[in-house]
Amino acid sequence: MRLVVRTLVPVVLVLALALTVTAGASAAPRMSAADRTAISNLIDRFVKDVLLRRNLADGWTIAGPDLRGGTTRKAWIAGTGVTVESYPARGADFRNAWTGHLFSPTEAQLTVILHPKPGSDYDQTAYNVDVRKVGGRWLVDIFYSAAVFRTGKNKHGSCGTANCAISGTNDYGPAGGGSALGNSQAKIGSQWLWIVLAAVGAGVAALLLGIFVRIKRRDRRAWRAYADAHRPSS
Repeated sequence: MRLVVRTLVPVVLVLALALTVTAGASAAPRMSAADRTAISNLIDRFVKDVLLRRNLADGWTIAGPDLRGGTTRKAWIAGTGVTVESYPARGADFRNAWTGHLFSPTEAQLTVILHPKPGSDYDQTAYNVDVRKVGGRWLVDIFYSAAVFRTGKNKHGSCGTANCAISGTNDYGPAGGGSALGNSQAKIGSQWLWIVLAAVGAGVAALLLGIFVRIKRRDRRAWRAYADAHRPSS
């Protein structure tokens, strides 16, 4: 039984950690109507000012510290130091182009999906976006491409080339097989899955084996007692 306990302790710890993470996610603050409106207006303004390059000077005023890091206002406005790639987004209103949730009262994590203008040779793109409230104002702090979606009957699977239907951040790397980080994360994840399953299986097998051995010993003792009781006296 001690073996079973030692084997199952890591599994219990993993499950407890998973429950803690889930509870933390469910306890995320609720986004107010005012914050939702402010974020919607911010995304609409940022796409037009920065991705469409319509007003980089105004885009600088709504860029957070992370986007401003490594560049200057002069380079940003000149278009040579913008830390977000341009994108020919189709449409005139981008207030409903996002989904997301508050991570804290002053930070939200979003997904923004944009469609390209016809004939631009760009594809539908999903962006990971972080917005932060600084001094009572929502700013775009992170804005980067997370996945590209391509249509067409010859587009299949996921990889880092234009031949695939989907290309994500983990698909770009040596031979289009993904980055080292992406590959190592996937391997670690599968290894932990097998470790947990093996631990559970070993624990159950050890428990059943222990029960079987105890039953066999009890049966042998009972049989010996029965034989002794019915042995002919000399």
